[in-house]
Amino acid sequence: MGIIQFESVNCKDCCKCIGVCPVKSIEVKNHQANVVERDCILCGNCTVVCPQNAKRSVNELGSIRDLIHDGKRVIGSVAPSYAAYFDGCGFEAMSAALKKLGFSSVRETAEGAHLVKSQYEELLRKGEQATVISTCCPTLNAYVQKHLPEAIPFLAPVLTPLQAHARLLHEEDPDAAIVFIGPCISKKEECRKGGDGLCYALTFDELADWLRETNTELVHGEPEDRCLSRFFPVTGGILETMERLPQYDYIAIDGAENCMNALRDVVAGKITNCFLEMSFCTGSCVGGPAFRKRELSLASSTLKVKKTAVDGEMPREQRPDFNVHAPQTLETSFRDEQIYYDQPTEKQIAAIFRKMGKKSAADELNCGMCGYASCREKAIAVYFGRAEISMCMPYMKKRAESFSDKILAITPNAILAVDLDMKVQQINHAACQMFSLQVEDILGQSVSRILDEFDFVEMVANNKASMEKYNYLAEYNLYLKQSFYYDASAGIILCIMKNITQEKQRKNQLMQHKTQVIGMADSIAEKQLRIVHEIASLLGESAAETKVAIAELKEAVMIDDEER
Repeated sequence: MGIIQFESVNCKDCCKCIGVCPVKSIEVKNHQANVVERDCILCGNCTVVCPQNAKRSVNELGSIRDLIHDGKRVIGSVAPSYAAYFDGCGFEAMSAALKKLGFSSVRETAEGAHLVKSQYEELLRKGEQATVISTCCPTLNAYVQKHLPEAIPFLAPVLTPLQAHARLLHEEDPDAAIVFIGPCISKKEECRKGGDGLCYALTFDELADWLRETNTELVHGEPEDRCLSRFFPVTGGILETMERLPQYDYIAIDGAENCMNALRDVVAGKITNCFLEMSFCTGSCVGGPAFRKRELSLASSTLKVKKTAVDGEMPREQRPDFNVHAPQTLETSFRDEQIYYDQPTEKQIAAIFRKMGKKSAADELNCGMCGYASCREKAIAVYFGRAEISMCMPYMKKRAESFSDKILAITPNAILAVDLDMKVQQINHAACQMFSLQVEDILGQSVSRILDEFDFVEMVANNKASMEKYNYLAEYNLYLKQSFYYDASAGIILCIMKNITQEKQRKNQLMQHKTQVIGMADSIAEKQLRIVHEIASLLGESAAETKVAIAELKEAVMIDDEER
């Protein structure tokens, strides 16, 4: 399991982490980001800027609690920046709180810092390296080993303060577990690899959560004795503790970009006879991820740390410092861990550019919205499978606009977009044909030039999301089916109009035809009724005449029989 974990549920269509990653060790697949562990230097920037809080470092609090519960001796090594994070808290208050949580002993990592600075001084006195780079920052060390191994010969072959302190504590108590507490995520990886009885690391924010959960208070007391090596967590703090030799220049550099540029200068031979204090975080440790998450002021944090160190007016040689016995050795070595990738050819990059809709240099906007500094860097990331074409916002915007423009162009419906000032912001070709005008004639003009603005005003006034109505425009002899849509967030009312004039005319013609047919049917019925009445009348007369004739015939027959 990697130190930094991404929660894919929350991570979607966001490139902030790529933008702040100094080595671009983040890949995006299916619109979600993941850490490329082999290249990651654990600067923690991605955990700070993530708007969804989807990136977290591994939390080992459960394992530490288990150790304490099982009766294991657990020693806390507290980084000197505690005073800044916990608002001027003294070490005695911190120690008391940690012992309440179950720590058997609490020490200051600044003890290890004192050992390391002494080793730096010895290294410079020997003069074996013309240029020496401090190795207190594990993120800097990881960057050199993974991304600029040419700078390894310039690194001081000295343990970090954390490693030196762990070795000291391990020699004093070999069976104890050691927990480093500080602002830095990369210390967690140091603990994994370190050995020397060093097992776990907690960040200050994780400790703060633990204190809140257990209702453990940090009780501030009287100011305590100051120690020179507590200067380490601020920019220039290492140099502040060191004895200066005239044959060397001493400079402090902080911030990822500044450190990377300085390292390249060292490799190029532009910097010589110099001791360089380097920290990848701006402001050094008091600018670490834990501080940035809480948005703590760099100036006030630096001041609080300095107040725990020494009086600035006191000469360096008179300033009190820790008095601890150095372990057997504090030396270390660094190895080349760089992964070498076959770079894409210009032809392959050009092919990716074409897929991104970039056909010329003018199309390479280098806007940085994808998180990469240039379109070329983005194309290389696509080649390595670390980025997706869809991450290019101008490309996607252009594609969406092109697609929407095509829809607007081919749809037979008239479409009109009006802003809250009732000004026409967009109109398609079908609408221009419908109202017999050109785009430039109406764009930016009042919608009342072609339509009654009452319906648009009603949408806004009543905050209606949608409305549908039928309308007849006598001026244009048009029957329209109008659909209105109001986007309050964008301040736009969209009107889609379907020309139903022919359909309406056909219905009118059909109605006229039906009326004519009904009239004809009524006329025929009346005529037939008259005929029936006439026939009935004639039949009645004929029947009467027939009855009279029959009667007369019967009478004549009877008379004839009597005479016989």
